[in-house]
Amino acid sequence: MTRKYKLSAKAVDTRILAICALDRLIDYIRTIDPDLKPDEATLLAAITLHSLPQLFQETPLLVDRFRDAAAEMKRKRNAQQPTTND
Repeated sequence: MTRKYKLSAKAVDTRILAICALDRLIDYIRTIDPDLKPDEATLLAAITLHSLPQLFQETPLLVDRFRDAAAEMKRKRNAQQPTTND
């Protein structure tokens, strides 16, 4: 797969955070069943991620928490933007 755009350093950093979070999920899955091989735990993690939209639909509180977190991120982003005095 060829990218038609360049990733910013911030985008790369956030992808690294996502990969670390995925690793933690895989590690957690292996605590549930320590006999799982790494590839099996990784497949279960992928299935879990694939199932998240349905979980969101079934759990309005989870959706609300994500909306709150997104609003906070946007608030911080907007607070960092310089204002112009016209």
